[in-house]
Amino acid sequence: MRAKLEVIPKQLDHSIHTFIYDNVRFNSPWHYHEELELTYVLKSNGIRYIGNSIQQFQAGDLVLIGSSLPHAWKNAGNYNQGASSVYVQWKAEQFNAKITGIKEFMKVGKMLEKARAGIVFRKSMMTENIGQMLLALHKSSEMPRMILFLQILHQLTELKDYQILSEPIETFISQKIDSRVDKIIHHIEDHYQTPIQVIEVAELSCMTKSSFCKFFKKRFNKTFTQYLNEFRIHIICQELQDSIQPVTQIAMDCGYENMSYFHRQFKQVIGMTPAQYRKKIIAISDG
Repeated sequence: MRAKLEVIPKQLDHSIHTFIYDNVRFNSPWHYHEELELTYVLKSNGIRYIGNSIQQFQAGDLVLIGSSLPHAWKNAGNYNQGASSVYVQWKAEQFNAKITGIKEFMKVGKMLEKARAGIVFRKSMMTENIGQMLLALHKSSEMPRMILFLQILHQLTELKDYQILSEPIETFISQKIDSRVDKIIHHIEDHYQTPIQVIEVAELSCMTKSSFCKFFKKRFNKTFTQYLNEFRIHIICQELQDSIQPVTQIAMDCGYENMSYFHRQFKQVIGMTPAQYRKKIIAISDG
C-alpha cells in the first residue's frame, strides 16, 4: 500500500495539534507525516498497520508513532459500529530541539527515539488515564495545554509494558513512492479469503517471482507468505472475538485449506492455539 503524505493543518499559536476522530469507521489511507503522533482509540476494533507490523487493535489502544512512519487503522469490511479516537501530533525537530541537553527530559528523549519504529503500550489503568488526559488536552489552551502535554509524555515514560512495533523508518523511505506496494497490499485485502499464490502477486507487480520475493523482503523485512499469514491470523483473531463459528470454519473463510498448517501459523504469530485464544477472550469478557 503506498503511504500518502498527510499535511497536518496548522493551529495558530499552537505547538501541538489535537483532534478527536468520530465516524462510522476508520477510513484514512496508509499514510505518514513529519509530526510525531500519540493516538488513543476510544471505540472500534480491527487491524492496525505500523510500518511492517500488522496487529489487531481495539478500544484502549495507545500508540506512539515516530516521524514519517507509515501507519493506518482499518476496520473489517462489514464493520459499522462506530470508530472514535483522540490524538495529538507535534513537530519532531521543533520539539527535540527544545529538550536536547535538558537532563529532566532525557527519558522523554529516549522514548521518542524508540518511537521511530512505533510503540504500542499495553492496556492498563495508566493508559486509560492517559487517554482521558488526551481528551482534556484537546479542550485546553495556551500554557495549561503545554503543561498537560508534558505530563502526558512523562506518564508515557513511566509505562514499562510496551512493544516496539516495526523496523525503523529507514526501511520504508523508498516505499512511500512505490506504487507496486499499493497494488500488493490492496490485493491481499481484497483476496485474503481465497488462496493467493506468490506468482500471481509477482505478475500483478510486473516482476518475476524471484525479483518479487527479494523486493518484498527488502520492503517489509519478512517474506510475502509471512506477511499474508500475519494478516489472515489477525483477521481470524477478530472473528474469534466477534463470532461463535467453529475455528475450522473461520480459518477456511480466511483462506486456509490445511488446518494443521493454520494451527502452526496461528500459534507462531499469537503464541497460543485458536482455542486458547478464544477461551482467553471469553474469560476477559466475563471478568
